Amino acid sequence: ALLASLLMVLGLTSTAAYGKGGDRPAPRAADQVLTWTAGDPIDRYLTAPETAVAGRATIVFENSTATGNTTSMPHTLTFSVSDPEHNNDVQVNILANPGDSEGGKHSVEVTLTPGTYLYYCTIPGHGEMKGVLTVTEGGGEEDTEAPTTSAKVDGDQNG
Repeated sequence: ALLASLLMVLGLTSTAAYGKGGDRPAPRAADQVLTWTAGDPIDRYLTAPETAVAGRATIVFENSTATGNTTSMPHTLTFSVSDPEHNNDVQVNILANPGDSEGGKHSVEVTLTPGTYLYYCTIPGHGEMKGVLTVTEGGGEEDTEAPTTSAKVDGDQNG
């Protein structure tokens, strides 16, 4: 027990956690994953979402050899925070290239609000790499189908 305690203090091992499951809420996963990809072109993202639903989201930006970047060209995915015509409450500025420490694939957790977000690449000469993400209200789909019911009486019946 003394050796296990010493190893735990030194960070060389971990212990099992016991207790009530409801002591602390588990971290909540993002409600949606939105992915942008880039490659060799400097005039467009290869893929980009057009719409999303308000709420938590994971934004993924990949600019790697897997997405067609054969020249090690860097690109950014940047959300504008200064354009008055678009939402400015989410700060995203990801620089990615195939040779970086993540292999060109990066992600960030954000909370989107209804409206539009202007995104673009900040690398000089890449001015055409831009677009608008439209975010709609969350809340899920509305239930418009009436429930169906039925009843059946079985067994011996009194006249």
